[in-house]
This record gives sequence, structure tokens and C-alpha cells, in this order.
Amino acid sequence: MNITELKTAVTELSQNELAEFLEWLEEFKETLADRQWIDTVRVKIDAAVAMSEHTPPIDGETFIAGILERFPK
Repeated sequence: MNITELKTAVTELSQNELAEFLEWLEEFKETLADRQWIDTVRVKIDAAVAMSEHTPPIDGETFIAGILERFPK
């Protein structure tokens, strides 16, 4: 379905059908945004895993100390 066919179909909807369509469209938009966010996070996690495979592990105390150094006192 191209955009012209979609516009034609939408203009032929009743008020109730149009309301349902708009609700569905909003849900689709939210789902798409969620998928994009998930894909972005997945890429970051994959990059972190790849980096960790080439970096020696650190102990918990060193890790926490590094985090605390980033916060202003």
C-alpha cells in the first residue's frame, strides 16, 4: 500500500474506525521506538562485551573506586 492508497483508506473510515486507527498508529510508533532503543542498547552491550574480551578483569574495589572518582565531592 502506498501513501496515496493509505490517505484514501483513512478518509473513508468512520469516526470510530479512525479513532481505532489512530490508537493503533500511536501504539505502533511506541513499539517502533522501543525496538530502536533495544537495538541501540544491544549494540552498546555487544561493544562492551567485545571490549571486555581484550581487557584484563578488575576487582570490585577498583571498579567501585573508579566510579566514585567520577562524582564530585
